[in-house]
Amino acid sequence: MKELRIAEIRAATPSEGSSLILTGRPIVYDQPTTINAPFGEYIEVIKRGALDKADITDVRLLYNHDMNKIPLARTPKTMGLSLDSAGLAMRAELPNTEDGRSVHTAVGRGDLSGMSFAFKVPKDGSQFDAKTNTRTITKIDKVYECSITPFPAYPQTSVEARSAIENIWGKLKSPERQAAKIKLNKILSRSVL
Repeated sequence: MKELRIAEIRAATPSEGSSLILTGRPIVYDQPTTINAPFGEYIEVIKRGALDKADITDVRLLYNHDMNKIPLARTPKTMGLSLDSAGLAMRAELPNTEDGRSVHTAVGRGDLSGMSFAFKVPKDGSQFDAKTNTRTITKIDKVYECSITPFPAYPQTSVEARSAIENIWGKLKSPERQAAKIKLNKILSRSVL
């Protein structure tokens, strides 16, 4: 299932001889997002301050989380990341390569407008409230990569947690699902995303 998250990205119009610059916001604070997982939906929110102690010193910019391709940029040399009250802001200088020009052109035309990211949450970095069906992320240890993507979701961020959750959920019948939400909270709170 597709999981959508709104993020912003813009391409600066290059003048002759200038760089291919992208700016964006791959992580937004306090914006509830519905995650559609095979076992059901839940709401996820990244709280303001979750990135305050996160390691953002070695982050790559990719297209669609493709780690088999050369990164489009990397901190700190060709990409800058900064925290502000809204979340994580990004400014990247893309290479003057076919991939760099293609991505820059697609963002400039509006064909690509979303961003996603891969990250790690510490053991005590998230909580799940079964009553509201909401996972709240309060602490992120590290951001590994930011991606420009046609469908702004972040399936790689919770693959491990979702696999564990799916195994439990698949074994349960309807009356057992409320109890499963409590187990889900335990899994999410200790999972490394």
